[in-house]
Amino acid sequence: MEPKENLKEKAYAIIKNKNICCEYRPGQFLNEQELRESVGASRTPIREALNKLVQEGLLEILPKRGVLVRDITLQEVNAIFEIRCMIEPYVLETYGHLLALSDIQDMYRKIRASGCETNNLYEYDLDHNLHEMLVRACDNPYILELMAKVFVQNHRLRILSGQNLEYRLRETAMEHEQILYWLDQRQPHKAAEAMRVHLRHAKEAAINMMTNSKGWKQII
Repeated sequence: MEPKENLKEKAYAIIKNKNICCEYRPGQFLNEQELRESVGASRTPIREALNKLVQEGLLEILPKRGVLVRDITLQEVNAIFEIRCMIEPYVLETYGHLLALSDIQDMYRKIRASGCETNNLYEYDLDHNLHEMLVRACDNPYILELMAKVFVQNHRLRILSGQNLEYRLRETAMEHEQILYWLDQRQPHKAAEAMRVHLRHAKEAAINMMTNSKGWKQII
C-alpha cells in the first residue's frame, strides 16, 4: 500500500495540474468520488490535497454544495497585473544582465519554432517558462515566492485567453521575441520597456476575453 503522505502529494499534484491547465474549469464543481477514483486514493489524502489547494486560492469549499474551482474575477486580473507590472520590468532592469546568453538564445529559438496553436498546452508552458526564467534572474527569495503564487493564477488566465482569443498567441510570441532580443543585446532597460508593453497587451486581452465570455464573474 502506498504511504498516505505520497498519496496526498500525488492527489495534490494531479488536482492542481488539472486546475492550472483548465481541465477543471473556473466555476466548475468537483465530485469527490470521481477525484478518489481518478487519483486512486482514499478520502483522507483527497481531502488533505483539497484543503491545501483551498489555501492556495485555487479551490473553494462551499458547505452542502461541494468543492468549487475558483473563478477568476476582473478584480483578480487587476491584482495579478498590478503585481506583474511592478515586478517583472524591475527584475529585467535590475537583474537582466545576469541572464546567461545561452539561456536567452535557447528560449528565443523555442519561441520561434512554436506553432502558436490554441489546443497545444506546450505553447502555454513555454510562455510560463519564459516568464519564470526571467524572474529567476533575481535572487530575492521574497520576490520569487510572490511571483510563484502570481504565476499559478496567471497560467489559468493565460490558457483561457489563448483559447478564446487566438490572435493573442501570435502577438504574445512576437512580444516575447522582442523582450529576448533586447536581453540578448544586453540592453535590459529596453527589455523592461518591451515587457511593459507586453503586460499591457496581455491585461487588455484578458479583460476583453472575460467581458465578452458568458459565465465569468465580473467583480470590479
